[in-house]
Amino acid sequence: MMRLPKGAKIASVAMGATFMLVAASSAQIGNGAQTIEGFPSSRSSAAAPVGPGKSRLPTTTPAVMPYESTGGSLPASQPAGAIGDSGVGSSAYGVSASYKWPYTIARVAVTGAPFNTTNGAIVPVASRPYRFAGKLWMRFGSDWFVCTASLVKKGVLITAAHCVHNYGQGQAGFADEVRWYPANYAAGGGPWGYYTAHSWRVPAPYVNGTDTCQSGANGVVCNNDIATVRLVPKNGAHAGTTLGGWYSYGWNGYSFLATPIFGNATVAAITQIGYPAAIDNGYQMLRGDSFGKYIAMTGANGKVLKNTQLGSAMTGGSSGGPWLVNFGTAPVVTGSASLGKAGTVGRNIVVGTTSWGYTSVGINVQGASWFGQNAEFPGAAYGSYGAGNIGKLMYDTCTAAPAYC
Repeated sequence: MMRLPKGAKIASVAMGATFMLVAASSAQIGNGAQTIEGFPSSRSSAAAPVGPGKSRLPTTTPAVMPYESTGGSLPASQPAGAIGDSGVGSSAYGVSASYKWPYTIARVAVTGAPFNTTNGAIVPVASRPYRFAGKLWMRFGSDWFVCTASLVKKGVLITAAHCVHNYGQGQAGFADEVRWYPANYAAGGGPWGYYTAHSWRVPAPYVNGTDTCQSGANGVVCNNDIATVRLVPKNGAHAGTTLGGWYSYGWNGYSFLATPIFGNATVAAITQIGYPAAIDNGYQMLRGDSFGKYIAMTGANGKVLKNTQLGSAMTGGSSGGPWLVNFGTAPVVTGSASLGKAGTVGRNIVVGTTSWGYTSVGINVQGASWFGQNAEFPGAAYGSYGAGNIGKLMYDTCTAAPAYC
């Protein structure tokens, strides 16, 4: 059997085993594409990261990826879901005249000294649920780049594939080193320092350059620009144990709704978290809120390309940051009120990660690969980890290292 270079692995359905292009025995677990894991390289270590860092956010142009692309209807055969819940529930614009998509954006940190502490920069950045997101540093050769990532299991981050791999470059495309700074709020990081990545896993179609992508935006606007990162525990504890929790994730349009209010487009109210390098030097956690729109197009390979778009002023450095529905701490209904269909369950669900933006400044719209079933990952259930690309990615990550999940 051929030995994979640079420590990369292709996960099989057998727990803990790694084989080269193994055929799965279960139609639900193994149909569709596989995922590939990268590890720290054996190259000599470069200097530690120094901010603001280099962006890895891919960009395209309106001519290649029109923001008014045709919306799609969700297939009835692909029911939505999220870890920890079942069913679907949900409790500014750019200066370009043609690209006006409403959103809000602001620092998460408060202004001035808040009650009970003298450091407003860590409030509420270092509080739950914000602190489950953080700044991601990746070294490619001697250069350090910046992205964003968030915890979805006690020892597993979700981010964008382009943050940890150069599209289509195979085993050689993986990053050499990855670090995560939860609740980063200054040039020096945050209250918990940083966690070293043990390994990072990317869908095989992205690694080998066969993913479904938009014509003219190969490796930029694609079906599977998502990745997981396993974090080395510190002082015997996983990051999620130390931070007191993590986000969950959903698929196939969890919390999305086709409504006449938005012209029957399939939309969701989304909170975006990121560390854009062009704003506050990338040291401050930013929060954006907008409506996200499901987009279904035909990719360059003739297959269906699924993305989500939303209004956002974030830039490079926000790549890999979580797109969350039902974000925040659930309030308690004490009178005649309704929190909506989901109520107090299904909170803080990641349904995408920042994948791409437009090259021109002022077209304040960004995109994300759709979490769920697609041409490369058609499975409706990968074990108990969900459907499609996110289900397979999490299945491979957690069965390879159950202690991290």
